[in-house]
Amino acid sequence: MIASLFRTVGIVPGGLGTFEATSVLMLRMLGIDVAVALSATLLFRGFSFWLPMVPGYWCSRRVLAGPGPS
Repeated sequence: MIASLFRTVGIVPGGLGTFEATSVLMLRMLGIDVAVALSATLLFRGFSFWLPMVPGYWCSRRVLAGPGPS
């Protein structure tokens, strides 16, 4: 939750960088190893932020391409 708060307050769109740093820091404060915390944070960010962009990119390309040949 604290990482999400920093993502909202941050000046970078999507909180890129601030969310990851805060998430790793919070996990480290809970006693989790840095490598595991970084891996978990990057996997979470990949599945929650980047993966949904794939179908959006695909749909936008189809819309911008216009109708196909008749």
